[in-house]
Amino acid sequence: MPAESSVSYTESPYYLQAVAALAQRQTVTAHEDIYCDSGMKLVAKGTALDEAQFQRLARHKLSEPLDNMLTSERALDAASLSIEADKVLEHDPIYTRMGNRSGDALAVKHGLAALKLPPPLLMRLTVMRDQRPAMFQHSLRTAMIADALAQRLKLAPAERALLLLAALCHDLGELHTDPQLLASGHAITPDERRYVHVHPLTSHVVLNAIAGFPAPARLAVLQHHERLDGSGYPHGLRADKISPLAKLLAVADVAETVIRRFDLPRLDMLARLHQNRFDRAAADALRDLIHATPEDAHHLPQEQLDAATKLARLADVLRAWFALRSVFAHLVAPAEPERSPLAFLFERMSTIRQLVLQAGFDPDRSESMLYIAQDDPAVLVELRTMLDEIEWLQLDLANEIDRRSAELLGLSPQPLHDLLRHLRP
Repeated sequence: MPAESSVSYTESPYYLQAVAALAQRQTVTAHEDIYCDSGMKLVAKGTALDEAQFQRLARHKLSEPLDNMLTSERALDAASLSIEADKVLEHDPIYTRMGNRSGDALAVKHGLAALKLPPPLLMRLTVMRDQRPAMFQHSLRTAMIADALAQRLKLAPAERALLLLAALCHDLGELHTDPQLLASGHAITPDERRYVHVHPLTSHVVLNAIAGFPAPARLAVLQHHERLDGSGYPHGLRADKISPLAKLLAVADVAETVIRRFDLPRLDMLARLHQNRFDRAAADALRDLIHATPEDAHHLPQEQLDAATKLARLADVLRAWFALRSVFAHLVAPAEPERSPLAFLFERMSTIRQLVLQAGFDPDRSESMLYIAQDDPAVLVELRTMLDEIEWLQLDLANEIDRRSAELLGLSPQPLHDLLRHLRP
């Protein structure tokens, strides 16, 4: 019988499905008896689990996390993580560049190989590698970027190890999310977005159930989507309320996504201009590591047409904000404007204007931007990158309004709906 506990543990059906799918590809064995919270034995020690056992487990609350009681035939370990990182360094020139500029190109391999990873964590990472390979690659590459940042910023070895561990685990909670929501090309609805936004909390809960997992790394995982200006989630924390490791992890997480989806000039723009949302030292270190040039951009045959379309959208958003700003201003208490639920709206729209100004363009004369850029390929790359970043900011702001809808719509429903219509192309 298991030791008595007041806590029972319910696995997500999506995670159970992923473990069951893993068991169809390699042997997954119970290395301990598995009990439900009432004390009934569900699976005996030494049993190789099949579909019937997983269906039975799905019907019960377990006495403790499933990963504590399972082992797989080809489980991931620290050495194999190091080998996976070596493959990235060998085949991806961007990561090779970052490794070389970090000071020690092989340090991340050695750091991964030296990590002390509890068996339950290795089991969950094994499931991710086998069943969610894109998620696994994102986690590994985020860890590699985070370690390069840590080297560049001269973090102590113990801090570097904690950051590397947090980066590897930051998206474990997404194993509890319906994989259809995370599928490439799926347009997430406002209702679905809340299931995605909960993943830092889920990751934190999962890691809290793993004995010996370091608290600073767990906190960094919980806070990796927080932003210095309070625009992040799950708790909307500001600057000094966010842990130093979480600030670095936030930069590494976004950098990996931008590198994978876009190009280095856009990442360089993000690092230079998002100073109010990301840690400046980490953003500067990232710029040094990537050292982007115009040649890194993926030039599109219709770049000028694309830029003109994005400029028209930007002008539309700025005109809408100019028309609605006074409406929102009346709803902000003059004595404590920073405490208003609408404060983030003014900050984010100010950021969009500042992005244009800092890039050397006039936000009130958007048509002049394309005229200036059209005969200079390097300036056109800069303009396109800036416009891509602003489009992302607009969508991010629209998503944040959706996330805070219960709090905001009672204040000014129609103006917010009007602004949302302009923010989403």
